Amino acid sequence: MAVIPFYGADDPELFAIERTAMDRRGRVVAWLDAVLPSGMVLDVGAGDGFTACRLTDRRRTVVALEPAAGMVRPDRPLPWVRGDAESLPFADDSFDGAYATWAYFFPGFIDVGPGLAEVRRVVRPGGAIVVVDNLGDDEFTALADRPIAADVDFWAGEGFEVVRIDTTFEFESLADAQRLLGHFFGERGVSGAGLVVGYRVGAFIGRA
Repeated sequence: MAVIPFYGADDPELFAIERTAMDRRGRVVAWLDAVLPSGMVLDVGAGDGFTACRLTDRRRTVVALEPAAGMVRPDRPLPWVRGDAESLPFADDSFDGAYATWAYFFPGFIDVGPGLAEVRRVVRPGGAIVVVDNLGDDEFTALADRPIAADVDFWAGEGFEVVRIDTTFEFESLADAQRLLGHFFGERGVSGAGLVVGYRVGAFIGRA
């Protein structure tokens, strides 16, 4: 099972800071809510179900697929499935659409080909497939000492269009900002922390 190392299961308090601050105004969720179909939708790498829970009102079902046992929140009213993107435990054409938010689909970090083929297999022809990632050229990604933005050319080559969503990290305290950004970026994150940090998101949308 392919699991990208992720701190959320080991440090839920820090993950809660991230989930509260990241896109606090909900612009990414609002965009997803507008473009995803109303039937059966798959969240690939659902984490603790934060996004999936916010997309259920207008959908028949949002299935939360998560490989890491420590991230699963059974108290959240979602159909949880343990599994990974490279071998989805679903039949062909099971879903009307699928999405992933900052999960698995990182060209250059791993080979996303197998996972992308699996998503295309389980989504019905014509169904929306959305991958959300860092777009770059913003205050947040500038704190990194290496490129951490999505490969726009890769997604264009796979037939995806990119939609830019301008948002922010908005922290409740400078201590929270320093803790999270220090975790991500070390001393550069601590020294560059602020209550509001500009952030550009790329929503890559394609069709099965």
